[in-house]
Amino acid sequence: MSIKTIHNDIFCIDIQHPEREMFDCLMPTEHGTTYNSFLVRGSEKTALIDTADPEFTGRFMEILEESEIDAPDYVVILHTEQDHSGSLPAILNRYPNVRLAATLEVVKLVSTHLRIPKERFEIFGEGEELDLGGHSLRFMKIPFAHWPDNTMLFDQSSGVLFSSDLFGSHYSSDRIFATDSHDIKGAARAYFAEIMMPFSTQVRKYTERVAGLAPTMIASAHGPIWNDPSIILEKYLKWTSDKVDKTVVIPYVSMHGSCGIIAERLCMRLARHDISVLTRDLGARPESLSIETGHVMYDLVTAAALIFVSPTVLGGPHPAVAYCAMLTNALRPQTALIGLLGSYGWGTRIAETMDGLTSGFNKAERIDPLLFEGLPRAEDLEMIDQYADTLAGKIMGLGERLL
Repeated sequence: MSIKTIHNDIFCIDIQHPEREMFDCLMPTEHGTTYNSFLVRGSEKTALIDTADPEFTGRFMEILEESEIDAPDYVVILHTEQDHSGSLPAILNRYPNVRLAATLEVVKLVSTHLRIPKERFEIFGEGEELDLGGHSLRFMKIPFAHWPDNTMLFDQSSGVLFSSDLFGSHYSSDRIFATDSHDIKGAARAYFAEIMMPFSTQVRKYTERVAGLAPTMIASAHGPIWNDPSIILEKYLKWTSDKVDKTVVIPYVSMHGSCGIIAERLCMRLARHDISVLTRDLGARPESLSIETGHVMYDLVTAAALIFVSPTVLGGPHPAVAYCAMLTNALRPQTALIGLLGSYGWGTRIAETMDGLTSGFNKAERIDPLLFEGLPRAEDLEMIDQYADTLAGKIMGLGERLL
């Protein structure tokens, strides 16, 4: 945790949180996370861009006071969530004369969440600039990437883009700049899945706009800074397209073995068609629900098909499968095909329930459900093979949609 130079007169305060295991009580963060704020020192004024999570306010203030800057002239808030704005009350207490700058959308939400009155802010509209002398920060609104208030700043003189949550990653590291490593790109993909995938249409427009700016680096609110922006821009253009790869994601729960047999048979048959299969056991361990569902989110960014395998519990799907279905439904992946296999003891309504839980997959083709009473018999296994053959054929028939 320190202040680091990323460009002439531009500094990053990267608060490292490697111990964080979950974000939003939802997303597993294998590599922890960071909370990034930035200082831009112009010839006339200095601006602090965003603050830090309230848990780290004390250390954040120490770093800020240890810097060579006596006091910032402005604090710019790009997004209201407390991991970005949570230290703002401490800033106002320490620097009572500091001026606040934000878009109207941010101002409205900050007054709601932090009870800071609107009158404290100077409001900037789309394309307006905060001139610091030598550095002029242009406000660019990016609503629903991922809240309605998200904002970017572009410094024309340096080419640095401060992108708020967009292009971020949950990745704690002592290296300030991102590399081309598999881990960093994987963390960025997981972040995209939970934060950006529900808004892919808007995010694609913002990505194309950023590519047109040709920034020298992208400084996001979480994770390492992209000093080679092409790495993350190329990924976002891929992830926000409707292209899918020949992958089937199978989240499943097996209470007494039946669904385990179904999932395994489906997996083995699909493999004969050169289809990649990712199985996620949602009930293997007490922590599997959150961790494996997080993996499902990651898998679905480019997967062609999502097939649930669930036993029947009190007439409906297993609660772990229902949770996974509800969450994936909210994320709106580009998945082309969706289906359900399962088992029951004496009766079931899991198909009807799962249709409701996955109603957001309105662009995906639904494959007729395949449900078995009790342990699958030899003829049932043949039906699973036929199901897999049909599914593989539909995937291969996607044509130009395939990556």
